[in-house]
Amino acid sequence: MRALRIGLFGRGRLGSAIATEAGTALSWQAGRIDTPSAPVDVAIDASVAGALEPHLAWALETSTDLVIGTTGWIMPDLESRVAGRIGVLTASNFSLTVALMARLSLVMGRFAALDPARDPYLVEHHHRLKADAPSGTARTLAAALMIGCPRKTEWTLGTPESHQLSVGVVRAGAEFGTHTVGLDAPAEVLELTHTARSRAPFAQGALAAARWLHGRKGLFSMDDLAADLLDPLFVFGGNP
Repeated sequence: MRALRIGLFGRGRLGSAIATEAGTALSWQAGRIDTPSAPVDVAIDASVAGALEPHLAWALETSTDLVIGTTGWIMPDLESRVAGRIGVLTASNFSLTVALMARLSLVMGRFAALDPARDPYLVEHHHRLKADAPSGTARTLAAALMIGCPRKTEWTLGTPESHQLSVGVVRAGAEFGTHTVGLDAPAEVLELTHTARSRAPFAQGALAAARWLHGRKGLFSMDDLAADLLDPLFVFGGNP
């Protein structure tokens, strides 16, 4: 079987980490809005939101599957544009461990829904230069919590009302990223925390997403990949 040929947009922190992990599988690494001519099977966009439109146009023109790792973009017609033509996967966080955490957050939300005294919350910490707050990952985890716990219909950074999920944001130092999902009850507290020690998990997850996406058509998310790879972990049988 021929090795997957991968192209990469972006030379920032994430792009550099992906290039290191990809090794010889990487056919080219372009800047923000370059449109390389060398054919690849899948391209990963780790550039900036403003470059997504020309990168998508290039992917559609060359029939190249595209993994989108940029944040801050809005493209309501993305699904209709790619349907039946190429595969596109979008992700706010490529870590498979974070994808597992999102599924566990859904379970924690369901557990909170059983008792109004169990109050879910979320806290995230990133380096002081990170622009978006909350992070895309925090928004994903918050959404999973609220799906599980329907009495929480929106999140807030301020003092929450009963229908609001409390989200805390820290921007300080050089932290790669720490996210904590918790349940606070009168007699006990449960917390689930993920701490990234480097960008390697995100780079590895981006490459896993590229391999999973190739050959599929339509719009996908990291949740679709997680459903394929991680959901068997939630099927229990036999004795513990």
